[in-house]
Amino acid sequence: MNSESSTDSDQILLNQVVGALDQSIEHLDGRTLSRLNQARHRALATPAHFRLLNAQWLKAGVIVAILFTLVNGWMMFSSPNIQTMAADDFELIIINEDYELMQDLDFFAWMIEQEHAS
Repeated sequence: MNSESSTDSDQILLNQVVGALDQSIEHLDGRTLSRLNQARHRALATPAHFRLLNAQWLKAGVIVAILFTLVNGWMMFSSPNIQTMAADDFELIIINEDYELMQDLDFFAWMIEQEHAS
């Protein structure tokens, strides 16, 4: 019941506003009426819808998205140069981790000979 009374009061208010506007139009001079009529015709002459595909910002956004995708894909799929570890580098790592091997120079020399032999 409440919604019916609010729609009725809204309709009454709308009718009052329309009536007041209609009365105010009757008292306008010819110059103002002419300007209003010209503005109305200009408004009707403009396109009714905004062409989204002709917007410059949309074109720029598409270009940025394509560039971002290309750069991101290039960075993702380009693999860095993986260098194989030289035997000397590997031996240095082993030596640093196991101090006892460094003390036993005979064993260390034997390991190098075995590696060169194979």
